[in-house]
Amino acid sequence: MSLKLITFKTNQTILGEVEYSGGEYTVKQPVQVIVQPTKDGPMMGFSPFLDFCVEFSTGIKFSSSDVLTVTTPVTDLTNQYNQVFGSGIQIASSIPKF
Repeated sequence: MSLKLITFKTNQTILGEVEYSGGEYTVKQPVQVIVQPTKDGPMMGFSPFLDFCVEFSTGIKFSSSDVLTVTTPVTDLTNQYNQVFGSGIQIASSIPKF
């Protein structure tokens, strides 16, 4: 499983550990990605996505016919997710130049 963004045909986007098999995507610990406008520009945040069901930890299945795209999240989004659900290890976004 790898961390991916899934955007559905309804334009809703979730982030979680994704595996594809037999025409279905299985997503563990999904969160909905929310973009909120602020005075400094748009800010991304997470909202719970079906965290009240048993399958939240074991994997929620989605039909591939409901999916518009599957993409790799940017480093900052990966780091935010890993702070909550992963090891807490952060990936450096860039190396400063001197």
